Amino acid sequence: MDTVMSVIFPLIFIVVFFIIFIYSNKKKKEALKKLSSVLTGNIPGFIFTPAFSGEYQGFKFSIVLIPAGKSTPEYLKISFFKTSSFKLSISKEGILSNLGKKIGFLHEVKINDEYFDKEFLVSSNRPDKAMFYINNGSIKDATRELFNAGFESISINGKLILIQKPNYTLERDLEPQNVISILQKLICMAGALA
Repeated sequence: MDTVMSVIFPLIFIVVFFIIFIYSNKKKKEALKKLSSVLTGNIPGFIFTPAFSGEYQGFKFSIVLIPAGKSTPEYLKISFFKTSSFKLSISKEGILSNLGKKIGFLHEVKINDEYFDKEFLVSSNRPDKAMFYINNGSIKDATRELFNAGFESISINGKLILIQKPNYTLERDLEPQNVISILQKLICMAGALA
């Protein structure tokens, strides 16, 4: 009897976990399905993290809804596939970034734009290319617009542009016209990498 119970209880737990998981992802998948009405793409089959992969104006992209962890909020993660000859990271200046610079952990690339340098922390493996790239006025504008939309980081890793937004809202952030607006900013950023 004890052996049967030791098998049944974990099995019941697993079944309940999957039912809750599937139900909680239903709204997310419905929001992603709305995107397929205006964007070319698809929602991959059975995966644990709701996602949408597509193509917009010749560029491939993916949208992934990362669930919350024990100490992290849920994230909206958009990857825009474009190769580059350098790596770049942009984040907002803050207490932690200032501390990181003081102890030598972070190495900042100065853009020589007083306002941009105060507002953002830029790091790169190729500071010369990063400075040239960001000094393009449309890149500065796209960067500010993405951060104003709630994204907290922009990174270019040689293969893609990645932006992340914590605590996203399905109704607002995955509304098709809003997603298209974000993709247009990423097209601007990708175009300047050419």
